[in-house]
Amino acid sequence: MDKATAPFISTQVNSGEYYYLNLTPEKDAAEIVVCGGREQTAPTYRIKRKSFKFYSIEFVSSGRGSITMDGKTYPLRPGAIYCYGPRTPHTIETDPEHPMLKHFVDFTGRALEELLKTTPFLSGRPLFVSRPFRIRNIFENLITTGNTESRNRDALCALLLRQLILTADDTAMDADAAFSPAWQTYMRCRQFIERNYLDLPNIGNAAEACFIDQAYLSRLFKRFADESPLQLLTRLKMSKAADLLSSGDLLVKQVGEKVGFSDPYHFSRVFKRVYGIPPETFTVAARRQG
Repeated sequence: MDKATAPFISTQVNSGEYYYLNLTPEKDAAEIVVCGGREQTAPTYRIKRKSFKFYSIEFVSSGRGSITMDGKTYPLRPGAIYCYGPRTPHTIETDPEHPMLKHFVDFTGRALEELLKTTPFLSGRPLFVSRPFRIRNIFENLITTGNTESRNRDALCALLLRQLILTADDTAMDADAAFSPAWQTYMRCRQFIERNYLDLPNIGNAAEACFIDQAYLSRLFKRFADESPLQLLTRLKMSKAADLLSSGDLLVKQVGEKVGFSDPYHFSRVFKRVYGIPPETFTVAARRQG
C-alpha cells in the first residue's frame, strides 16, 4: 500500500515515512490502527476538512502552525498533541517560516473511542505534554512496528496506540505552562543538544551555546524531562557509537573519537556503563548476528 491507496494522506509534504495496516476496517471493530507515520510539512501545508473517516492523533515534533476545530483556532508548537475524527471539522496549517514536522496515527473502533472519552483528547483543543520526547518515541515505535512484517503487527500497534493515549493523558500540562519561558528554553536547549551532540564534549558547552547557566539547564531538565542533560548527551553519543560498532568498519578507538571521546579507555567505561558490556564484546556480538 502507498499514498495512492490512501487518498486522505496529504501530499503537501516535503518528505514522509508511513505505514499502512488496514484501510478498510470493519464497522463494528473494537480497535484497529489504520495507518500512520511522520511527515515534514511543506511551507504551503494547509488541510481543511469538514470531517474525517477515522479518528486521528497528531503530534508536533518541531516547527509551528495552528489548528482550528469547531470554529476556534489554537497555536501549535513542539509538544502539542491533538485528536480529531468523524464529525470534527478542522483546519491544520503550518507556519511557512517554521514548517511543522508531525507524527500521526489514524484508527477506529469502539474500544478506542471509549478510551478517548476517559482523556481530554475529545475536548476540541490541543493538549501539550511535559514529556514530548517520550511521546515521539512511541510514534517512532509505531512506524517501526507498522513497517515490520509480523503476525502480531496489528495487535502490537494497537497496544502502542493505547500506550500513546494514556501517556499523553498522564503527561498533559496546562497550556499556559507549555508557552512559558522556562518550557520554551528547555525545548530550545534539548533540540540543540539533539542536533549537535557529536560536537559537544560536555554539558557546559551546551549551556554556553544556549546562553544559559549550566545549573539552570539542569533544573529545566529536572522539571520537564525523565533524564538529566548529561544523561541525554551520553545516551545519544552511546546510541551513535553502538550503530557505528555494529557496522564493523571501525576500530573501537575510532568510534570513540567520532562520538567525542579522545580517551579510548574513558569511552569504553562509559559504553559499558550504558550497555553493560564493553564495546569490544558488543562488536563481536553484532558481527555474529550479522
